[in-house]
Amino acid sequence: MATEASLAFAGIPAGWRGKASRVVLVGGAPLMALMFAALGPVLPSIAEHFGGKADGTFAAQMILTMPAIGVILGGIIGGLSVERWGPRPVMIAALLGYGVLGVGCYFLEELALLLVARFFMGFCVAQIGTAIGVIVGTWFQGVARARLLGYQSAVAGVFAVSGLLLSGVLAEAGSWRTPFLLYAIAFVVLALAVGALPVGVGRTAHAEKRVSLRPLVGLWPVYALAAFLFVGYFMTSIQLSFLLAEDGHGSAVVRSVVLASGVLAGGVFGGCYGRFYARLGEQRVQIFLITMMACGLGLIGFATSLPMLVGGAILAGGGGGMIPPHIGGILLNRVPADIRARAVGLEFTVLYIADFLNPLIMTPLRALIGIHGAFLAMAAALAMAGFMMRFYRKR
Repeated sequence: MATEASLAFAGIPAGWRGKASRVVLVGGAPLMALMFAALGPVLPSIAEHFGGKADGTFAAQMILTMPAIGVILGGIIGGLSVERWGPRPVMIAALLGYGVLGVGCYFLEELALLLVARFFMGFCVAQIGTAIGVIVGTWFQGVARARLLGYQSAVAGVFAVSGLLLSGVLAEAGSWRTPFLLYAIAFVVLALAVGALPVGVGRTAHAEKRVSLRPLVGLWPVYALAAFLFVGYFMTSIQLSFLLAEDGHGSAVVRSVVLASGVLAGGVFGGCYGRFYARLGEQRVQIFLITMMACGLGLIGFATSLPMLVGGAILAGGGGGMIPPHIGGILLNRVPADIRARAVGLEFTVLYIADFLNPLIMTPLRALIGIHGAFLAMAAALAMAGFMMRFYRKR
């Protein structure tokens, strides 16, 4: 069996530049998690600032979720911009934009300006993720690639939990604006990217080459799988709080503990994805993560106590934490180098389309069979998908 070293391309810089480059690849992609986590604890304060009641609550929710729209558009355009200018220039420009826009929100007063800034933050983070995906696909193969993608998922979990905790501390020390200063971390990643990434890394297409989306048509089953899995992945982050409230767990601390347990499990299992991939292979690790999610969501659906809810969140979060490295790995394994940027960019678009699809699907389902029933229905869909994949694999 080939060693991990033999599965990495020779283009990785030697010495400190190689180590710094790996930090950029692992630490840059999870900026998406921080984009949302940093504002979670201060949403009530933001709502109060903008008038309170329904209007203020709507304004706060829009400020939180506006980056998702930017990610959807940025994922589509990100592939084209990375193809035209290369990953390094796009990443440097997007990291600079992310940091300036994020920290700049600290100084903005008008709601419209905050929404515009947050939209372009999402646009920038999709560009960063696309550029990083192309470089990972250029430098790494096989188990080494799966391991690095898993590390990204683990760091994303750390960023999410740390952002939630630090946001509360900063808000207590200052105001609802202070957590925006957390986005200054982008400048650290930017400095490393400028100093460590080689010029021309990941360039596969010339500017004059005609761009076509036709080669991506053959990847529709992968994107369909990604959308399905991400809809299930967002069950805990979008729907679980409502289930906890309905079951009488009104304490914000209790809800935070349950949700954080799923986030932490996602980081742990995501970090171990490379090990699972090495032992199980692509198809079996896919069945494994789907089974974990199905068991976790099923346990939440049947839950009659808080420990059952925590256990379900851990199982569902652990399986969900392996989805991003798994889908990213499938795309990098399947696509040729000349359409890699577009393939990776569309992954981010699909992710946040699924974010919007989850409430659209689950709201009528909750009205029909209740919120516990909605979790059981999603668990049954995942279990059926896992069974069909296992049956197809045996065939």
